[in-house]
Amino acid sequence: MSRSIDQFTTPFSPAEAFCIGGIISSCDVHTNETGTSTWVLPVIHNPQKAMPENLSAHKKHLQKIFSKIPSQLISKGETDYKKYMQPNKDGFVFLFRSDNIHTPEDLINCFAHDILSSDESIRCAFLSGVFDGRSSWDKNGKMITLDSCNELCTQTICSVIDSLGLDIKYNNNPSRERSSGQGRPRKAQLRIYSTSVPDFIKKVGLVSPTRIKDIENASICNFEEETDKTLSGLTTILGLRFSTRTRKYKKKPVKKISIESDLDKKLLDNIDAKIGKKSTESPTYQGKPKKKKKPTKISSTEAYPRDTNTALNALEIANYKCEIDPEHPTFIRKKNNLPYTEPHHLIPMAYSDNFDFSLDVEENIVSLCSHCHNQIHYGKDVEVILRPLYEQRKDMLARVGLYIKYAELLKMYK
Repeated sequence: MSRSIDQFTTPFSPAEAFCIGGIISSCDVHTNETGTSTWVLPVIHNPQKAMPENLSAHKKHLQKIFSKIPSQLISKGETDYKKYMQPNKDGFVFLFRSDNIHTPEDLINCFAHDILSSDESIRCAFLSGVFDGRSSWDKNGKMITLDSCNELCTQTICSVIDSLGLDIKYNNNPSRERSSGQGRPRKAQLRIYSTSVPDFIKKVGLVSPTRIKDIENASICNFEEETDKTLSGLTTILGLRFSTRTRKYKKKPVKKISIESDLDKKLLDNIDAKIGKKSTESPTYQGKPKKKKKPTKISSTEAYPRDTNTALNALEIANYKCEIDPEHPTFIRKKNNLPYTEPHHLIPMAYSDNFDFSLDVEENIVSLCSHCHNQIHYGKDVEVILRPLYEQRKDMLARVGLYIKYAELLKMYK
């Protein structure tokens, strides 16, 4: 059933919430002599910033999203485009007419409380609408920025961000004079800081192919897109990492460490029972992120499962030799003629919650002789083993969405 913006009532659909977000973001209204107001939802890009095919795809997605909401689409070159858009910008606009909502105050009074009271998915759709058409990507600061058009509307946007409980770090920067003292004052601006962009995009997402690509291109490790079916083209991204700063890791409880150790021992037993029985195909590194499996509860503690085949692949890729030194002595297994080495997760599985993607991948599993494996777990000078393994694997880890600095990794072993 079609509903104009005057008829939007709770529960909002995702499309309606997205529409409200886009309108509140621009806060651009035109009222004619008969008292009918036209609210503008723009998609704005600097000249030649967006590829024509991306603009076309974006437009088609929004047409699907607004298919049940009465609206008018105006593209660049059409009559009235310059009335609603800056003539030097690329993009298009959707217009939504209202007989009852005429001012930003009307807009906030009609929708702010109900959006904040809606389910999380609706609040996310609202925020996607806010940032989809007008936001910019700050390459230097690695921030999502949005020019603020109305303080009341910006306050509402901030309240919805806060309501997600993600501890998104942002700054509502007021209008200010330029440092040179010349030219127009800088516009008020809402900025989502680089440390919070990964969580924001993972939770909220955007439809704009151009803006999604800008954010992806800034990541220092691989990532994965996920398309949400509730809104046409809505894309969230997992595994983004912009900063090389060291993460902070909490020390794991003794009980957690004990359970993880038991799971590692169980993996060794499973390997011993299964090694040599795999298919004849030679395994290779996949070079792409792998989704995490759901953790299991063991004595009220969550732990992530180890896949025996993945560990077997890693041993076979290493040709059943120690990756610290292939000449390290080992022995032949009883059940077959394969040299005995043990798999070791370089980034320990106990830290799975700190990463978007699975740590149980071949790129994160090294083949070690018994001596080196014991030394990395129980030896005093762990760095003799850890440092060369890190140097061998750091780029491979980044390709599977697991960016980590050596200082971070070392803390996990201390």
